[in-house]
Amino acid sequence: MAKRLRAWRENRELFLLDLAYLAVVTPVLLLVKAPMLLFLLLVLVLLLARKRGSAATLLLVALAGLFAIFFSIYGAFNFAGLSRLKLFVELILYLLLLAVSLQRLTRTINFYLLVSPVLILALSLFFFDSIAMLVYVVFEVFVLLWLILAYRTRADALSSLRVTGMLFALSLPWVVLLFFFFPRISFEHASYGFRGDEITRTGHDGTMRMDGAALLVPSERIVMEVGFQNAMPPDGQLYFRGSVLYRDKKDHWEPLPAYVRRAFAPKQRAQEGMYRSADDVTAYKVSLYPTHKKWLYLLDLPLEAPEGATINADFETTLEKPVDEPQHYDAGSALVYRYGDRTERTVLAYARDVNRSANPRSAKAADTIAAANPDPKQRLNALLHFFRDQNLTYSLRPEPLDLNHTADSFLFDKHKGYCVHFAGSFVTLSRLAGLPARVVTGYKADRKNSVKNYLAVKERDAHAWAEVYLGDHWQRVETTAAAAFIDSESAELLRQTGTLEDNGERLTRLNLYLLYVKYQVETWVLQYSHFRQMRLLENVKQHPALAAKLAAAFALIVLASAALFLWLRRPRCKDRLLCLLRPLLSRLQRSGFAREEGETLHRLFTRYLDLYPGSALTEVDRLYHRLQYGTAKEDAVQFKKAIRAFLRESTAKGDSDARKL
Repeated sequence: MAKRLRAWRENRELFLLDLAYLAVVTPVLLLVKAPMLLFLLLVLVLLLARKRGSAATLLLVALAGLFAIFFSIYGAFNFAGLSRLKLFVELILYLLLLAVSLQRLTRTINFYLLVSPVLILALSLFFFDSIAMLVYVVFEVFVLLWLILAYRTRADALSSLRVTGMLFALSLPWVVLLFFFFPRISFEHASYGFRGDEITRTGHDGTMRMDGAALLVPSERIVMEVGFQNAMPPDGQLYFRGSVLYRDKKDHWEPLPAYVRRAFAPKQRAQEGMYRSADDVTAYKVSLYPTHKKWLYLLDLPLEAPEGATINADFETTLEKPVDEPQHYDAGSALVYRYGDRTERTVLAYARDVNRSANPRSAKAADTIAAANPDPKQRLNALLHFFRDQNLTYSLRPEPLDLNHTADSFLFDKHKGYCVHFAGSFVTLSRLAGLPARVVTGYKADRKNSVKNYLAVKERDAHAWAEVYLGDHWQRVETTAAAAFIDSESAELLRQTGTLEDNGERLTRLNLYLLYVKYQVETWVLQYSHFRQMRLLENVKQHPALAAKLAAAFALIVLASAALFLWLRRPRCKDRLLCLLRPLLSRLQRSGFAREEGETLHRLFTRYLDLYPGSALTEVDRLYHRLQYGTAKEDAVQFKKAIRAFLRESTAKGDSDARKL
């Protein structure tokens, strides 16, 4: 193997070309199907075996490649499938890999083989848009430029690497300038998905289970990331609304029947008056990862639906199709609001609907509370006191409830449950007491998972709460807060997931800062669209201070680029004595005493001294050989002095070479 690798390196052009293909094909291996992987492995084995690309071999390889392509896209290979850009690009990539493999086996370098690494790099960008791929693409471009320089200049690897670094340093300001200001063309749905984010997040399905299938996900997996335009809202306002449920089906809760729902038109005048002023509105941007459900999550109370989504009368925000790819949307919500005065009677009828015989003990308690508290507000407070007095325990693993008497089972028998049991039972109790109520599911974010204006919402933040119709508006009730205890098993589980308290706080904060940096890069680099570009330009025009900051930042980048370029450009000497002699040799060369190929320094100095005997170069020659072959390090100072003396002697022009020493 070592012998073959040496032979490989001897063919320098092919060796450099193979390095280029190694750089660009590596990420492609993560996306190609198994048949294509086997085909590439076959080609690699043939190359390592230095198998000649005879006609028969090429024919067999071509057939193997075509079969690999066929089975790689089997099932999706039809005209309808090809209309999808991703599949089309995948097919083009496979064909390109096949053609490159055949050409490489011939061991003949042609123009096509030289440009194909760049084509493969460009095609692979259709499948990745993560930060890791961004970094790797920069690395790929650097490597390709390095190899091109090494190929064209035939310089050694270190020299070509240095020149590549210099070119990169010079290009840095231009890259930044073009990135921010070159006109962008944004394609709708141009996201092809984060390969690492294709893992399905657990989202609710528009119902709420009360049995063993109830939503309970103490997972650290991030569901969505939120970037607030201004300061982070307080903890008590971080409720991301999902579904609104009205119908108690014993083992689960359901939304209103489809015929009752009506579309919510955000531009209707009914929207006005729900919040006092613009100060109550917070703007933010959400990156929601695939849940394969149709819900988008917005803070209570969303003002309007993101593009492509709709909001209904209960402020549920949904898409027509499930969220199968990351969704990035801007939103605005009124965190202090009051709404519900125009709630349909039909809707309120569903919010009052309750089967009294199903929970007789709850009904009896509710009747007592209702009789003692005719005022709805006082009745709600009395219900909350009653709820708290039941000494309920928050438990992630409660015993199953009696689904025929859910509220009675939870409040009077089991006394244990989590958010869905608290919310469902409280809504039942409220209805029994004559207050319309409903269940809302979604996410209750935790500010512990925030850095500056960045907030990470995790699967374990999935939550359910109640809304009670009080007077003429809906009021949120955090029912889980009524828990008097938490069982030890749940407490331990929450500690492990970081919900109850921070374990390893420094590590948690470090992880949050990494997420914050990742989010900022994604927001300002990967998602820098035409819209964002226009908004930036508009802000620059309206805010001179921002323009000055950008100009200052660009000036710093130019300075950093120039500094890096000069640092890479500076002369490098492996021999310290030769470095000291460089100005002297330069002076001799200008005087007609250029060092000839293979000529020793002593012979060069002798040629000069033959014409100019008694020159200070005599001392330079003597000290050089003492330092080069002896151990008299103390002569180094004398050596420098001798060089200066020669430079002063050789010219009276005041050459600056002497001062460099």
